[in-house]
Amino acid sequence: MASMTDLNKKVLVTGATGNVGRRLVAMLAEAGVTPRALARDPRSAGLPDEVEVVRGDLTDPGSLDAALEGVDSVFLLWPFLTAEGARPVVDAIARHARHVVYLSAFSVRDDRTENGVWGEVEQLIEHAGTQWTFLRAGGFATNTLGWAGEIRGTGVVRAPYAGAARSLIHEADIAAVAALALTEDGHAGRRYVLTGPEVLTQAEQVRVIGEVIGRSLRFDEQPPEEAREQMIAAWGDPTFVDQALGYWASIVDEPELVTFTVAELTGRPARTFREWARDHAPAFRNSADVANAYVGTFRQGSMEEALALLSQDVVRVAPLEGAEELTGLRAIMENARLLTAGYDIHGVDVDGPFLAGDRFAVKFTFDETDQRTGRRESTSKMSLYTVSGGRIVREEVYYLDGPQAVTR
Repeated sequence: MASMTDLNKKVLVTGATGNVGRRLVAMLAEAGVTPRALARDPRSAGLPDEVEVVRGDLTDPGSLDAALEGVDSVFLLWPFLTAEGARPVVDAIARHARHVVYLSAFSVRDDRTENGVWGEVEQLIEHAGTQWTFLRAGGFATNTLGWAGEIRGTGVVRAPYAGAARSLIHEADIAAVAALALTEDGHAGRRYVLTGPEVLTQAEQVRVIGEVIGRSLRFDEQPPEEAREQMIAAWGDPTFVDQALGYWASIVDEPELVTFTVAELTGRPARTFREWARDHAPAFRNSADVANAYVGTFRQGSMEEALALLSQDVVRVAPLEGAEELTGLRAIMENARLLTAGYDIHGVDVDGPFLAGDRFAVKFTFDETDQRTGRRESTSKMSLYTVSGGRIVREEVYYLDGPQAVTR
């Protein structure tokens, strides 16, 4: 259906610092397309250097003309609960761009006249006179990050409708389809309904997250009336809250549909919720989870999984050695390679973790042979780790003794 990617296109991405937009920007850059990212504050966008970041705000349509100059295609994410203010934004896009890819919702139906904010924005785009592609996405798996605080704290998720059965989609799959629609021909005038590959109830989603982080979690069903009060306080729109609660109630008995559009367009199956949970596991892990997982990886001999628990900017320091701090996984791994270059390591015994708030300690005892002397030795060290954001951000290393002869 579509041609090869056009690397000469200029693509503007709105919502570029969000869950979908950030992934989309990275995919476009990897494909060789230079994306232009719209941000209220370009200095705090935190996007790669190869991305052109421009100032603009969807609540200020007059700020968009400069950002749209020379643009061929636009990815539009409308983040508001109403379509108020959308018309001048759509008109600005239509004045400049040949094609707009709009992230809509799969609740929109062509046989209905009332389709909420997403349907209203679709109509505005259709009438604006530019080519369009609508990505009617199902529920975002990222919305379950709203449970992260409860999961880290008590391990109990309290929410209405445990049996609400959803086909949640990974934001990376939405971004992958958007990247194709923005850079290939053949997608104009298409309405793509995008979902995950499976249906899971909310209680099952919590169970999967628990399995991924290695801790038993529980879903505590909340009365809808109680949930409504909390949601109105958070969202501020009683009509939207009532619609959401009504929808969740309806999918207890009539689960959400599953489509295979992601696989058909991208050539790979849509990611499962378990894959999504693995990608976002740090958000749900507390310090104890990180400590237990880290020690577990050493006992299983899985260094790759151990490294995944470390921040990319992790700091290592050995205070008793007076060594300089090392920052970043690459520098730390290179230092480890140098430290162990003259030894054959036969095994590592792990004792711990010993927990204290956001820190934990682990004792490592190495069974090793000094290649220079041929002597088999045992060396112990204690490492003190600091956890933040579900990852290890600092390691302090203390050697407890010098090499001790190992009797075999």
